[in-house]
Amino acid sequence: MTMSSPRRFEAASHYNAAYPQCALPADPSRLRGYHAAMQGVEDDLTGESVSMTVEFLPGGAPAPGEADRLGTVVATHWGQGPVLVLAEHVSLRTAWQLIVQRWPVRLSEVRAALDMTMS
Repeated sequence: MTMSSPRRFEAASHYNAAYPQCALPADPSRLRGYHAAMQGVEDDLTGESVSMTVEFLPGGAPAPGEADRLGTVVATHWGQGPVLVLAEHVSLRTAWQLIVQRWPVRLSEVRAALDMTMS
């Protein structure tokens, strides 16, 4: 994976239309996502400097004891647009583990962790 700008969708509905198999649910608070201790992850990739959450779709990051699945990792503004696609067709368990091991506070750091899932 390269560190180019992530694919961006202005609204969750636009993302869901493009990724129906990995849709962002209407209530993403039910997902097991990453948000750097409730502070959010700084968007240093698009220049907007807003706090984002990292979501693992479909269904959130697998909890211990749950089966792993392939999916898409996105960043959202707390479940609202924009939606930034950070990785596609990755093991959601591996992506989760690599991210929480590094405890990133910026999206560029999340992307660097996800790069390990692609190698």
